Amino acid sequence: MPWIVLLFAAGSLAIPAPSIMLVPPHPSSKEDPIHISCMAPRGFPGANFTLYQDGEVVELLKAPKDQLRVIFNLSGGSREVRGGPFCCQYSVLGENRQPQLSNLSEPVHVSFPVPTWILALSLSLAGAALLLAGLVIIALIIRKDMSFDNSLFTIMKMTSEEDAANLDAPSGSTETPGPRKRPTSTSSSPEPPEFSTFRAC
Repeated sequence: MPWIVLLFAAGSLAIPAPSIMLVPPHPSSKEDPIHISCMAPRGFPGANFTLYQDGEVVELLKAPKDQLRVIFNLSGGSREVRGGPFCCQYSVLGENRQPQLSNLSEPVHVSFPVPTWILALSLSLAGAALLLAGLVIIALIIRKDMSFDNSLFTIMKMTSEEDAANLDAPSGSTETPGPRKRPTSTSSSPEPPEFSTFRAC
């Protein structure tokens, strides 16, 4: 609802939006103050600035007559510091002394560094998770190797039993029976035939 009122108030008399940014010193925790700069474009010095958070007014500041910007200082630990993004807007007197309202600036977000102990705890948990994953992988590899060794042992045992059974069986000739070949003489010349002489009576 506040955004609708602001946009309707700007209407056709809207002027360029200001720029917004965080300025040092930047907060290191939610207890530290926040410094937000809001600056109008050239030609709009001495403007009235309004800082918003989630559509609600946080603070009002007027710039010096020769200055284009203001710096909002928010105390640490306040509701505004713990809330959402900030944006700002400015207004000036235009022709016929009529107020002109600018468009809203881009939002700026406030972030706080993660405490050291939380970072250390996160790293420790991450390291423990990696270690556990490594142990699980090693256990799976060992289990796989053991299964392979058991399978290999079983195969070798079965092969040994088959070999022993073959040795105990009666051995037979594996030669295929067939017609025997007549021996051949190694002599190069045939033996002379024997002749017998019979005497006539």
